[in-house]
Amino acid sequence: MAEPAGVVTTTLLAYSPAPCPALDAILADDEHSLPSSNGQPLPDGRVQQGPLDYSRAALRFHLRKESAHMAVEGDMFVYYVGRDERGRPRRGSVAPDVFVVVGVPDRPDRLSYVLWREPDADLRFVLEIASKSTRAQDHGSKRSVYASLGVREYFIYDPPGRRRTARILGLRLNDGRYMEMPAELLPNGMRGVRSDTVDLVAYVNDNGDLRWFDPVAGRDLENYVESSLRAIAAETQRDAVAAERDALRARLAEAEAELRRRTPQQDE
Repeated sequence: MAEPAGVVTTTLLAYSPAPCPALDAILADDEHSLPSSNGQPLPDGRVQQGPLDYSRAALRFHLRKESAHMAVEGDMFVYYVGRDERGRPRRGSVAPDVFVVVGVPDRPDRLSYVLWREPDADLRFVLEIASKSTRAQDHGSKRSVYASLGVREYFIYDPPGRRRTARILGLRLNDGRYMEMPAELLPNGMRGVRSDTVDLVAYVNDNGDLRWFDPVAGRDLENYVESSLRAIAAETQRDAVAAERDALRARLAEAEAELRRRTPQQDE
């Protein structure tokens, strides 16, 4: 999702601006007074929508037992207090494709994250799905913003292009700077990057698709199509078992009837 016009991209959160009318005006806002979305589709929807929907749904399902203190979000603004080139306080915002917040409950009615209103909200993980129109920001200015916000893990998925192979880049915050995370070998022979926040490994398969591998379960998290096909297969198997059971009961009933027919009846 694109940020609103005038977004602050060259600021640091970790500073304490002196009280002033501009700062007072910023701090007066909350999630009900600020826009929660720009209402615009993804700039490169066909490239971004699939991995975005898969990642958000899969991570949310994977972390469902942690919803009392952890939330998986996307298509939502995160607001913070920044500063402009002259050092004056200014409201900034960023809209990660997928992000995980620790320290607050998952609220279905949430409109946005206003960090000066929620000091316990720890924006700990961000995934950006790069595209032709967002790649420069994802690899450039957003790194500074997320570092200033203290985001511990920043993942960038570059989908395949006409002259570019897909890749996943994992960055971990170290002393205020992002360092590239090493890749690890998975049981399927692919190499991926592990996130400590979500306890999963992100990798790119042979088709260039973004996948999330669960080391505990030893398999990938399913997307909607895969889970639907598995449910259909399970239902088909249940129907087949039920049909076989009914056929067996029918044959047993026929055998019992035939046995009664052939058994001589004794007078009482």
